[in-house]
Amino acid sequence: MQTSPLPSRHGNPFATCWTRPGALAFRFRSGESAERMVARLAAQNWWGEVVGPHGSGKSTLLATLAPRISAAGLSATSIALRNHEGHLPWQVLRRALSLPHPVVIVDGYEQLSQFSRAALRWRCRRSAAGLLVTSHAATGLPLLAQLQPDLLLVEQLVAELTQCRPAAISPTDVAASHACRGSNVRELFFDLYDRHEVACRAIRTRTESVA
Repeated sequence: MQTSPLPSRHGNPFATCWTRPGALAFRFRSGESAERMVARLAAQNWWGEVVGPHGSGKSTLLATLAPRISAAGLSATSIALRNHEGHLPWQVLRRALSLPHPVVIVDGYEQLSQFSRAALRWRCRRSAAGLLVTSHAATGLPLLAQLQPDLLLVEQLVAELTQCRPAAISPTDVAASHACRGSNVRELFFDLYDRHEVACRAIRTRTESVA
């Protein structure tokens, strides 16, 4: 008996290739937009922070704002810090601050030591540069956005992801995953990825047994 080939990960709507920052557009709440947020950042002299828990969309928001900051005539340089990376790549920072009208964007600001944060702020002020960061908690920079994804937002994101790639999951699966993962949309997508794979395997097994 010939078995069906395993599906490509690209066929799973919750695969990283579809959900990574930049692949899935940030969904703004009613009355908010990228243009309004960039205008607010400009009013704050291009200083601000995006605050939210793990996986709440901070990196996706930065990926949405960065090209619009550049379109406003500024030189935006993005720096992403990994877990336990307590120091900035200072050569990258020096190069960024040498550009005209610089804005330094740091994803994972909370990873930096207190000394590194202070040094970064001092260098940006000395160079008249903007500074936009993400953090899990407020750090004292002007607040630009506070992210706390709810079930309604998650349902909208799932609907967008499954529009072209149908998923073998139900609204009950989405609600159950959100109940477990809360505001961590990244982990929620990982969970839905697994649920989709399990459901697809069950469907294939039933189909093959009938055949």
